[in-house]
Amino acid sequence: MRAQPSAGPREPAPARAPWPSTFDRRHVLDIQRLRSALALWFLFLSADVLAQFSGSASLLSDYRFRGVSLSRNRPAAQLAVAYDDASGWYGGAFASTVQLVYPANRELQLVSYAGYAQRLPSGLSWEGGVDYSVVTGAESYSYPEVYVGVASENVSARLYFAPRYFGQASAVIYAEVNAAEPLIDRVRLLAHGGVLRNNNNNEGVYDNRPERHVFDASVGVAIDFDQFSVQLSWVGISSANAPYPVTGLTSRNRAVLILSRSF
Repeated sequence: MRAQPSAGPREPAPARAPWPSTFDRRHVLDIQRLRSALALWFLFLSADVLAQFSGSASLLSDYRFRGVSLSRNRPAAQLAVAYDDASGWYGGAFASTVQLVYPANRELQLVSYAGYAQRLPSGLSWEGGVDYSVVTGAESYSYPEVYVGVASENVSARLYFAPRYFGQASAVIYAEVNAAEPLIDRVRLLAHGGVLRNNNNNEGVYDNRPERHVFDASVGVAIDFDQFSVQLSWVGISSANAPYPVTGLTSRNRAVLILSRSF
């Protein structure tokens, strides 16, 4: 739309002094270069940081923790995220549905952890760290742990110490060995063995006095597909009177099926 003509006399509009053309071009080029550099820097930084994050989502036919079902022999869902820094520091979080003695409804177990790992010239690696477990709806089951471990290409071992384990007033030590051996393309043989030493002689929050030593083991096969993995294991434990807030353990030995998706 055109502007209407003015009724009065027109005054000359002041002329705006032009910027030097050389300054204008350089200024624009500098801004463009700065933007490009920042965009590339953020792109590489984001890619580098994201490459150090990993995670998985899993569905389990039974959540067996150190041989004991924390889901009352029922299915469970789990989610895990982890961060590995190039310096050796790492951390992460884990969540799983659980069903314990109290509260009887389905709750969540939340575990956070942090540690440091280093590879030796021999090819072995060592690590040390801490973790903390919380069960929603049951604060008394919360407990911290410290651990140390060693690992090779296919075998790893860890030793845990918890000053207060799942509501107990005494310390617990747990040692485990895990192995994974490739069989054929995308198929691995898995094995686990562990022993838990309990210093508590009182019943406490449990129906029965827990055993002083409890052994657990599992053996299974894992198959890796493009988008997910499937694991089938046979899990066993030496005693149903393990120091955990669970009851009604109908079977100490059971097959467990796990479907996982990594991201």
